[in-house]
Amino acid sequence: MTTWTIRSLLNPVLSRLLIYGVHPIDVETAMGAVESKNHLNAKSLERSWLAEWEQKAAHYAGLAEQSEQHGHVLSAGKLYTLAAQCYYAAFLINPGGEGEKKRIYLRYAELFRKSEACSPAPVKAVEVPLENGVLPGYLYLPPLNQASPARVCAVIFSGLGSCKEEMDMLARPLVERGVAAFVPDMPGSGEALFVHDVKCRFHNLEAAFPRILDTLSGRPELQQATFGSYGLCMGGGYAHRAACADRRYAFCVTLFMLYITHTAADSTPQWMRQGQWYDFQTGGIPSAQMLQEMQGLAEGVLECPYLFIHGQHDNWMTLESAMAFYDRAQGPKEKLIIENTPIFSNQQAVTHTMPVGEQLHWVKYLAADWIAARAHA
Repeated sequence: MTTWTIRSLLNPVLSRLLIYGVHPIDVETAMGAVESKNHLNAKSLERSWLAEWEQKAAHYAGLAEQSEQHGHVLSAGKLYTLAAQCYYAAFLINPGGEGEKKRIYLRYAELFRKSEACSPAPVKAVEVPLENGVLPGYLYLPPLNQASPARVCAVIFSGLGSCKEEMDMLARPLVERGVAAFVPDMPGSGEALFVHDVKCRFHNLEAAFPRILDTLSGRPELQQATFGSYGLCMGGGYAHRAACADRRYAFCVTLFMLYITHTAADSTPQWMRQGQWYDFQTGGIPSAQMLQEMQGLAEGVLECPYLFIHGQHDNWMTLESAMAFYDRAQGPKEKLIIENTPIFSNQQAVTHTMPVGEQLHWVKYLAADWIAARAHA
């Protein structure tokens, strides 16, 4: 008989926090506080988790405001980042009701923007227009390219349940290598969902891929840039489809790509296929209809240079399923197979602790090097 502890239930969240840069001491402090309480049900656990992180966020935000008042802008930026990360921890829990999820996300986004405003080279807000709304995004420009055109720009796609703020950890290594990056909130995610009500539907996704490049290519900083697609998890599937559907994407990188149509029904969590959160993200269409629509994302063959990174033990989209897309790619291609077994998920199917994701602390630099090399290709 399996005994579930609070820590084992939250392990997927803990690993994701560490992957995306939340300080280990903050993670362990919050976890210890939650474990010290008696929880009669999941609702009690959720309230305790949110309370711990919001209290931490208030502390860091207060220190950031004091630093700003004293002219310590760099410190203010770092402290706002710590505060934003606390709301990121809260964001990873799906509370009852999209109103609470929206409140948490908007506070996370607000603190992220405050941290960026204190940066020597802050990101630029860029909106991609769609027929039924807009996709807000962040444009990262290397410091040397703030006043001159960038040579390479990678469009970084995140997956369902993620947001543009979360992809900061993939954008930063690119900027350090002189590569621009654009991170949009895709349909069904982030501000695209919470502010503009753009749902995760195939027609919205398919429209987004060319409109992103239409928008970026019109900016003076990017008029001479070569564009590529770069995606993580379900965003890896988006990156693959974008480069198949629009040849202006001149290269493609996928990190443990996920096509939900190519996973076993019992290997993904319930929220991705049904329930209140699924309904809010998709507009409430039946999951069978959603899966049928999404088949279109898996169509096409890559012809551009391709870097494929996947995990041997990926517990959502198996290596065999993912390799089928790599094998049919017709352009120059390279692959990196992560053999490490998951540390946090213990192979539990619905956690998707990401055998690649757990190794992103070094994999992201190899991917950034490969993309930076496109500037000299």
